[in-house]
Amino acid sequence: MSAGMDAGVVIVGAGQAGGRVALLLAQRGYPGPVTLVGAETLPPYERPPLSKEMLADPQHPLPLLVPAEEYERLGIALRLGRRVMAIDRARRRVMLDDGQSLPYGRLVLATGGQPRQLPFTLERLQVLRTVEDVRAIAARAEQAASVLVIGGGVIGLEVAATLRKRGLAVTVVEVGSRLLGRNFPEPVAAAIADRHAAEGVAVRTGVRVRAVSEDDAGLHATLSDGSTVGADFAVVGIGITPDTALAQECGLVTDDGVVVDADMRSSDPDILAVGDMAAIPGPDGRPMRCETWQNANVTAERAVATILGEAIPPGEAGWFWTDQYDLNVQLTGDTMIGDSGRLVEQRATVAGGRLYLMLDGGSRLVGAAAINAGRDMSVCRRLVAAGAALPAALLESDRFDARAARALLTPSPASVRPVDA
Repeated sequence: MSAGMDAGVVIVGAGQAGGRVALLLAQRGYPGPVTLVGAETLPPYERPPLSKEMLADPQHPLPLLVPAEEYERLGIALRLGRRVMAIDRARRRVMLDDGQSLPYGRLVLATGGQPRQLPFTLERLQVLRTVEDVRAIAARAEQAASVLVIGGGVIGLEVAATLRKRGLAVTVVEVGSRLLGRNFPEPVAAAIADRHAAEGVAVRTGVRVRAVSEDDAGLHATLSDGSTVGADFAVVGIGITPDTALAQECGLVTDDGVVVDADMRSSDPDILAVGDMAAIPGPDGRPMRCETWQNANVTAERAVATILGEAIPPGEAGWFWTDQYDLNVQLTGDTMIGDSGRLVEQRATVAGGRLYLMLDGGSRLVGAAAINAGRDMSVCRRLVAAGAALPAALLESDRFDARAARALLTPSPASVRPVDA
């Protein structure tokens, strides 16, 4: 065993990405010690259910990656309720908030991000990032009749949908000209906006919150157009900032995240970064972050392969989903093609579903979005990853031809009849 393996791997951050790194190392037979340090007292859990199932029902089972006892069985040391205060790269040690220090052979940073805050500190102003945040919002919702959601992105709209289904009057305020303006194609965002309107959600776009106050009657927000919105409480969902404080303090290169190479190595090859806070080389070579469940898993896989000296898994198309009311919306690849590309809308193979194909200047599929069309999306994800060009016949149809699309990936012998999606 090498000296690095003697010291083992220390993972800072016990969220989805950090937890996955620890589990994969142990499951794949890493011979050194694996220590997972997390500020929360809970073992790693998945975040997508927080704004949906858990907010709807706080008694919903905690979405743990694995049962807590599995870490002990695998020999993973959990240091929960502890924070890493500093990284000593020269001595290859991390210092904890209880005064102890841990040696490392490889260090994995998985500190995620912190919710962006408005410049107001008020009791009735909430954010949603952790289980404790969800429980606090759910407790307020029990006593409330109305809520103001600040931010018309995915988290804000999932909160809006969940609390509307719980019977609260909901107002959404978004500074952009439309909802979901950062990464959702306009017709998909419009369909989601229409669904919220049908449920009675009041949506205000193109305005920002200028001031917020609270009193016994509730919370009062003054908007940039001079109007005011009142509610019993508010939830702020305006994105996250990557938690790079430790990385910056120890001298790692950062750029809206810890800058890593394709193997997840930072500017110090013995320190890797994964998940929301890792800035990975994008298609143009510039570092970019991705805040998705899939990215947490993919970057964990790549970091583990690097630590174990294995081949790095091949790249795959980025993928994301959101559930709001009866809509399941999925996105893959580049869904904001601008004027240089083309968008083709089709009926899905499942009744009532819609599919949106994003093409480059020619016929190559670079992205796709689906509304209640999960099976078609599974095909599109593979087509995007393969950089497939779509034939004119497929694009000209008003209904997505899943059979023809699959044939572009794995051509079938003439004697084999493909199965419909």
